[in-house]
Amino acid sequence: MKHTTDHEANPEGRAELRPELHPESHLAAIDCILAAEEELVPSSGFVAAAMERVREEAAVPAPIPFPWKRVAPGLVLAAGVIGWGAWQTVRFVGPAMQEFAQNPPPIPAAVLTQLEEAGWVALALAVSWGAWMLSQRLVRRSGLM
Repeated sequence: MKHTTDHEANPEGRAELRPELHPESHLAAIDCILAAEEELVPSSGFVAAAMERVREEAAVPAPIPFPWKRVAPGLVLAAGVIGWGAWQTVRFVGPAMQEFAQNPPPIPAAVLTQLEEAGWVALALAVSWGAWMLSQRLVRRSGLM
């Protein structure tokens, strides 16, 4: 590998990094580049305005902390109740489902007819909604809306 100086000047007289250098030798080149830059001077009144904002923020009282010590027991109790309810549901639904599968309740023929009609209405609504959603998507893609 070719070893060179830390920096070279380009036609504008600025130092630039050379790709064949080791990463640690770039630090000197970066220092040269930064030393050649003009010094930044803030506009008049900027420092005073910034310090005024800092003082205003420092004067703002600290936010009220959330009362986790009061909420934690309620959260634990709620989690326990939900867990207990889930356990009871699993415990009672399993045998009930087995009994329901073995002895289904009798459904009158009139109710079956109404359920079949409601199913067709639900299917028609679903197909209509799907067609509407498809048309909306096509219109958006075409840029008409």
